[in-house]
Amino acid sequence: GARPLLVVAHGAGDKPEWQCEWWSAALGARALVLCLRGSAMYPRDPDTGYYFRDHYTLGRELVATLDAVRREHGSRISKGPAVFAGFSQGAIMGALVAQQGAPLFSRLILIEGGYDEWSVAGAKKLNREGGARVLFACGQEYCASHARVAMGWLRRAGVAARRAPAPAAGPTYAGAVGEQV
Repeated sequence: GARPLLVVAHGAGDKPEWQCEWWSAALGARALVLCLRGSAMYPRDPDTGYYFRDHYTLGRELVATLDAVRREHGSRISKGPAVFAGFSQGAIMGALVAQQGAPLFSRLILIEGGYDEWSVAGAKKLNREGGARVLFACGQEYCASHARVAMGWLRRAGVAARRAPAPAAGPTYAGAVGEQV
């Protein structure tokens, strides 16, 4: 049957395979996982990792990718917006894309990033476009404290927001951060 679609964006210098493996293991057969790949940091040696040039580029890639996946595999994907998960740079860019006005995602999972990109106006725009929930997962105190502020703006705009802190775990999916997510 149709399953929810989770779109994952990696951090700068990361590889999409790392996040894809983690999310696939965590979700099993409960969702389809689609992992984006940014541009090679060093094109002559793509094994050094990838990054997203800016959120506009990520937004265009997301729209094109979602259209193609729904066209080719629509019967396997639940109707409605996808869920977005981003790590570090992927979280930052995803938070900005979510505020651009296209109803791409109903829920956002922002890990170690995406907290400083919010304002009440951006949160209201997300709410108008169908954004229902935002989760901030933090393994560092800086992230956790800034996520508290962003949660206030999101909640003020009518968007459910939650924080999953894992103090001193570090910027990672592993261990306590992954357990919180």
